[in-house]
Amino acid sequence: QSLRDGVEISRAEFYRRLPTLDPWPSTAAPAAGDFEAAFRSCGQAEIIAIVLASRFSAIYNAARLGAEPLGRQVTLIDSQQVSMGLGWQVLAAAEAASAGCSREQALAAAVSTQQRVVLLAALDTLEYLRRGGRASLLTAVVGGLLHIKPLLRVHMGDVTTVARVRTRPRVIDSLVAEVERLGALERLAVLHTAAPAEARAVAERLAGRAAEATLIVEATAALGVQVGPGAVGAAAVVAR
Repeated sequence: QSLRDGVEISRAEFYRRLPTLDPWPSTAAPAAGDFEAAFRSCGQAEIIAIVLASRFSAIYNAARLGAEPLGRQVTLIDSQQVSMGLGWQVLAAAEAASAGCSREQALAAAVSTQQRVVLLAALDTLEYLRRGGRASLLTAVVGGLLHIKPLLRVHMGDVTTVARVRTRPRVIDSLVAEVERLGALERLAVLHTAAPAEARAVAERLAGRAAEATLIVEATAALGVQVGPGAVGAAAVVAR
């Protein structure tokens, strides 16, 4: 059974079912034809498409193939990010376009944000990465030590391990401390997978760190398959 995230299954329903699903769910990139149809639905408008990091997904390649028939109408950007690490780039470009900027100026706004956005993720378990077959991420984190709780950092397509601890309170403390080390922030979003209360608590601890109001965002089901329920993170845009 194939379900489209947020269309044919809600995030709440997905996370409720996730721990007991058998066989284990997997993710798939949209077909190139889906991207082409989405691009053509924009008529003659200039299009900037900012997509999930090519290092983590086949989505970028599908978008590239879908954009080819439209030629220069579509400008494709590899976000080098996931979740709101990508989302902040989209918002920066959209705000520039809404303000009447040119495509080049909107692209510059997205690229500037891309260079300054850092995503941090405190995982409750590595079991979901193991089940999802993300061997490269596991190797980057800890190899075979599945019982620890890592804090991961994503920046410009690279995944690094910031902390490796054994309790949930300590990994949450590490997340907050790492956001504080970033200094002045332009924007901040606290992310979670079926952990809204903890996300709110983290947002309260980080109140006032960013120039704009902090968002609380539940990560998509496609990401939840990889990290499992109970993950808490942050996507921060460092101030210029």
